[in-house]
Formats: sequence, structure tokens, C-alpha cells
Amino acid sequence: MSTLKDAGVGIPEIYVPDESKTTFEKWAVIAGDQFTSNHDYWKATEDFVGDSPSTLNLFLPEVYLKEVDLDKKIPQINKTMDEYLASGVLKKLPAGFMLVERETDYSPARIGLLVNLDLDQYDYSEGTTSLIQPTEKTVVERLPVRVKIRENAALDMPHILVFIDDQDERLIEDLYDNRDSFQKIYDFTLMQKGGHLRGWFIPATDPAMKTITEKFLALKAKNQPLFAMGDGNHSLAAAKNTWEAIKAKGVQDAKARWAMAEVVNINSPGIIFHPIHKVMFNVDPAQLFEELKKNLKFTVQKSCSCCIKASENPMEVGVVIKGEACTITLEGENILSAEELQNFLDKYLKAHPEASIDYIHGDADLKELASKDKAMGFLLPKISKKTFFKRLSTKGVYPRKTFSIGEAPEKRYYLESQKIK
Repeated sequence: MSTLKDAGVGIPEIYVPDESKTTFEKWAVIAGDQFTSNHDYWKATEDFVGDSPSTLNLFLPEVYLKEVDLDKKIPQINKTMDEYLASGVLKKLPAGFMLVERETDYSPARIGLLVNLDLDQYDYSEGTTSLIQPTEKTVVERLPVRVKIRENAALDMPHILVFIDDQDERLIEDLYDNRDSFQKIYDFTLMQKGGHLRGWFIPATDPAMKTITEKFLALKAKNQPLFAMGDGNHSLAAAKNTWEAIKAKGVQDAKARWAMAEVVNINSPGIIFHPIHKVMFNVDPAQLFEELKKNLKFTVQKSCSCCIKASENPMEVGVVIKGEACTITLEGENILSAEELQNFLDKYLKAHPEASIDYIHGDADLKELASKDKAMGFLLPKISKKTFFKRLSTKGVYPRKTFSIGEAPEKRYYLESQKIK
């Protein structure tokens, strides 16, 4: 008989904070790869947490990555994990899943299911056909620090989101409709305008587990990946590398084989894809546009800069130069404009070392930056959720900096954890 494990899913033993030791409000902190240039955000977080036990003491915000001595900081983090476990700051729930609801001011509520993913079923190399797949190219240079933090850590704290393509909206949505039959574990407002978070615990002994298993296996039977990374791919890749190092010593099964992640339905209205625009600096816009015409085939439609916006057509790109704008429509079959444009810009940057590029969220910000001298902006189209998985299975990973999910404050906060050693 097929089991959850055949779908790459495991049932974690989740740890949550003991409210007699701290509060959920001070415990839960946004993922460390957010606000990486905003010291004020992290200073305000430190002030709010104060001396209370918090996940803030269990990770390193990347804003400080170049400012601290990692050889001292990482052992300190690991020691704090051990202390929290030993002192009862953390309490363990029975084996089971957590049904999660996240409300923010930016989008409809996002619902997800916190599960374990089998790292033996995940491969971040290009061309992979694994059950769990990356959606963007993994930058291996970003992994060593993450591996160093994880390799001696007692706890795994997830900020990872993974997609399933549940077009019938049955798996997570049905659980949510029946949420009142499960034990509510937390219900509180997140710090720093992160919205509201609720969680209901589904024990492994609950009759719902049979239906959950059947639905995961039904989704696996589709001719496409079962899981696609939504956020936190480099954290999952670091977990993979750590597990492979353990396996190399002859270990075939251990807690470190599993990584917790929140599974969300890509078709949910709570999942909103935002295109990531590109702006070139210190360039001659006219010369750059001529180079663009030599390298890519497209038609041009004039437009006013004030009305131009990210298109629903995956072949259209808005071009903004000071007060002028146009829309170019790329020609060709089975191509992605973001990929074609990025490949061209990468070559251009190599040939013109004086030029630079930045990746921008938001149409208005792109237009403002592109209004400067020697600047040129590219307004990228929206990514279609309907064709996301199909494109992934036929063309592979999306080019880097193609899309983001939600706004920065909507990113997952560290809250739940599990033992990995």
C-alpha cells in the first residue's frame, strides 16, 4: 500500500514555544533573508523582543552577515537552541501536521499545511526530474554559510514555502473548512506589521490523515513535479547538502533527512506572483535599445510612461526611458520574455563593465528609477499560475529574479521547529 513517504512527505514532531516562558508575539520573527539592507527593521525587532526567548536568537539575519564573526556567532546560536530545549522554552507536540492561516493587509488569506519533506526526493541541480524541484536556479555560492549554521544545529526552523498544483482545491482547502475540528495552537498578531497567524494541529492519529495521504498520492500521479519551491530554496538546498554529508558517513535514515516546509496550493487566491523588473544604470539608452533590436526579435508599440504597466502577456515587456515608454512584444514559440531579456542583459553587462543592473519590485519604483539620466527600465510581465507547473516540467527552472511571492512583510515567520539531531 502506498504511503505518505511515497509522496515525499513525512509527519514531523513539531515544537512550539511554551507560553509560560515567552509570548508567540515575541517568539515569531520573519525569515532572516528579508530586509537585508534595513538595519532599522532589525533594530526595531531586537527592541521589541528584548530579553524574551525568541527565534531571533536562533538564526542570523542576513543584514549582519558581513558584520559578525561567524565562527563565534554560529556556536552561540547552536548553544541557545540546546538551552531552549533543556529549559522547557520549547514544548513538543505529538507527531502531526499544522494547518496554517496567514492574514495580511496585502492579499487574501494564505492557508498552508506544515509537513516534513524527504530530502532524498529533492534535487536542486539543473534538469532534475525529482519529486521536489527548485523553480529558480540555485546559487551554490550562497549555500556554505547556511550549511555551516545547520550542520551542528539541534533544530530546524522552517521559513520554506512549497507549491502543489491542486486545481480542484481539495487537499488544504478541505482541511481548512473543517478547522474547528482540530486543536487551535496559536492565534496572534505578528510583530512588525506581519499580519495575523493562526495554527491548528492535526495529529497523526486523526482520521483526516487517510484522506491527506490519498490526496497527496493523487497529485503525485500527475505528469509533473509534485512539489515546486515557492520560497526558501537555498535553505532547503543547505538542508540537502547537510543530509548528503551525513549519508556519506553510512547513515541511511535520520532526523536530518527531513526538512519542514509549509505546503500551499499555487491556485489559492492567497498566492500572488509579482514580476521582478529590471533597471539598467550608467548606460546610453538609445545604444542599449539598438543592441536589444540586434539580439531579440520583437515588435514595438508606443505608449505613455504613466499608463504602462506589467502585462498579462508573457511575451510583452515595457521599456521605460525618462518620460518615454513603449511595449515590445517578443517573437518566437515556447519562450519566456524574462529569460530572453535576462540572457541579453547578462551579455551586455559583460561587454559594458561600466553598466550595472538592479532588480525592482513594483511598477512605480521601476518608473521612478528609469526616469534618471543614463538609466533604462524594463517592466516584466506577470507569471501565470495556470501554466507554472507545466512550464517547470517542460522547460525547467525559471531564470533568476523572475518573480517574487507576495510583499516582503508577507514572508513566512519562524515559529515552529523540530529536532534534526
